[in-house]
Amino acid sequence: MRLDLWTLALQAVNALVLVWLLARFLYRPINAIIAQRRAEAAKLLADAADARTQAEQKAASLDAARAGLAAEGERIRAEAHTRAAADREALLNEAHEAAAGLRREAEAAIARERAAAQAELERAAAELAVSIARRLLARLPPAVATDAFLASLAADLAALPDSAHRQFLDPGETVTVTSAVPLEAPAQLACRAMLTGAGAVSFTTDPALIAGIELHAPHAALRASWQAELQRITAALEKTNGNAATA
Repeated sequence: MRLDLWTLALQAVNALVLVWLLARFLYRPINAIIAQRRAEAAKLLADAADARTQAEQKAASLDAARAGLAAEGERIRAEAHTRAAADREALLNEAHEAAAGLRREAEAAIARERAAAQAELERAAAELAVSIARRLLARLPPAVATDAFLASLAADLAALPDSAHRQFLDPGETVTVTSAVPLEAPAQLACRAMLTGAGAVSFTTDPALIAGIELHAPHAALRASWQAELQRITAALEKTNGNAATA
């Protein structure tokens, strides 16, 4: 397979621009949002601590009131002591439950915000990558990108195991060649030569591929396009982010 230096250079520039834009306009705002949510969670925990302190102060005041009733007799003092102890325990339990509930709510809110921010980041990154790819390709003659992807597709087809390779060369089946732009006659001839043995070869276009060529047999597909590469990158990012979230 012959490498096209212009294609490699543009892909390198594409990757550098994408990394720079992600670092400058996406990751920093997300970090700021997470920091804000953490501050809000800390405030909720502080409020819970204040509630617990107030409950303990109320319990202390009940103890003081109980001490003042000591002169009324052992029976009244014992009853007041039992009642105050029960009230204090209930207040402490309520404070603990309130603090635990506030913590759970704060953690759940942070998790939701983080998931939403991550989804928005992935969506924006994918849209940005597609936009950059389209702008770069608009500066290239269509044949340049097509020839590069056609050579890559031929190499991938030749490297398939025999069982997978035969699915594209079945005399009784039709193989559809889908390209981002209409293929010129030399490219169509190259595709037919590559698929020698197939029952029939048809050609169609799909601009959503951005650039590249795909082969579609009834039970198999082989993709060499920018759309496929972007989908692979997105899937890899989602898997990496999912593993990080689980950890």
